[in-house]
Amino acid sequence: MRKCPKCKARLSPFYFKTTCKYCDTDLLYYNFDERLEQDAQKAAAQEEKIRQLLNKLPFRKNKQ
Repeated sequence: MRKCPKCKARLSPFYFKTTCKYCDTDLLYYNFDERLEQDAQKAAAQEEKIRQLLNKLPFRKNKQ
């Protein structure tokens, strides 16, 4: 079961519309800015991990 993020109403798993049938909230774009910011923070953390991994490789240390 899916839930509406705003009114917490239960929606059927086969309900494919983009708006909640109870409160008319757009399910796709509700809290879009916050979710986008969270994704950006996760991507930055993953990028930092990759940079640290690449800096440990021997062929990267000799390049200047």
